[in-house]
Amino acid sequence: MPEQQKCKIVCLGDSITEGFGLLEGESYPCLLQRALGDGFLVFNAGVSAHCVTDELLPDGRVMGLPYVRTERYAQGIAEKGDIYVLLLGTNDAQDGMLDDGSAIDPWGNIFSKRENFIGHYERILNDIRQANPKAAIYVGRPTPVLDCIWPKHQQKYLDVILEKIDEIVRRNPDVIMFDLYGAFREKGDEWLRGAYQADHLHPGPEGAKLIADIVYRAIAGIA
Repeated sequence: MPEQQKCKIVCLGDSITEGFGLLEGESYPCLLQRALGDGFLVFNAGVSAHCVTDELLPDGRVMGLPYVRTERYAQGIAEKGDIYVLLLGTNDAQDGMLDDGSAIDPWGNIFSKRENFIGHYERILNDIRQANPKAAIYVGRPTPVLDCIWPKHQQKYLDVILEKIDEIVRRNPDVIMFDLYGAFREKGDEWLRGAYQADHLHPGPEGAKLIADIVYRAIAGIA
């Protein structure tokens, strides 16, 4: 089937979308492509370590790594996809704590700007709408943060980001939400431990399979 006749799906996200720590072909967009088949074309626009928040420090430096400033994001928007899948927010749930726990780096304290998260997220939604007003937009509630080896990542921060994503969905009735967080928690603690990589932040192959299945079912309209 010619590519121009295929339904184009653009997956926007961070390392969980890009496939950090996974083998080639194990990322959820790759698995989604395999599940959907030849009538679809899935574009992986994930960029590791990047956040929704796009803020400046008082000295003018950009805080963290804003996703919207990446070339991969620009490419994803330029694809003018028929469907956009957003899986973002994990890196906004961090406080910049150094690995040894000795201090917080203001550059990485993305959570301190949480009050502006909704506005930054809605900028992405608006970029999609401008690129293709007819695009279907799916917004994911991110996967849980376990006992992460990097102390800056905390589930208590993600709890707040999840509430803000819920508010975004309420404010934007044209988007469709899929709940990875709830689906992962429903599997229980034993499954969770086995479904994550050693850093306890990134899902491993089993976790990626569940993400792909949930996104597939959302797009296919399967309850």
